[in-house]
Amino acid sequence: MLFAKSLSKKLGRSSQRKKTYKSIDDLPQWNWNQIHKTGNLAYLYKLTSYRNIEEIYSEELKELWQGIYDEFLEEFGLSKDYKELLEAKKRIAEMKLKYIQTEDRMFLTLIDIEEVDFKARFEQTEGVRYETVVMAIEKRQGQPIDPKKLTVYKYNNYIRVLKEESHGE
Repeated sequence: MLFAKSLSKKLGRSSQRKKTYKSIDDLPQWNWNQIHKTGNLAYLYKLTSYRNIEEIYSEELKELWQGIYDEFLEEFGLSKDYKELLEAKKRIAEMKLKYIQTEDRMFLTLIDIEEVDFKARFEQTEGVRYETVVMAIEKRQGQPIDPKKLTVYKYNNYIRVLKEESHGE
């Protein structure tokens, strides 16, 4: 929370024009997912609608996002799935580097294979997984949850509890 206070001072005037989410305690998980999916930091703004949202990459928003992400990592760490995703991205980047260094076209084929594997493993399940977890949380709570209001903090704590309960059974 100290980060949010110090950052709000730095954001000053621009945050007065458009209000932003400041931490995992108030950022909705839906917005978090959209930022990861699109890279568009405009999802850090508190808007009534995100239809036709313009892409924004200001230094202030980058700093805000980095702070929120650091807060997330401090609280929840990296999941096994996310570590695997990062490893796959690293392998692809290393192959691209080798191709640039050697100009050996074999690396282009290997890159294509890795990218197809990456898409099959990571991009298919991402959207379904969030909705599935929200439904499990709703079932457990016995009441509907607005996925656009469920915060990053609460969502990940629900996941933590659900995992603990499933390992305990």
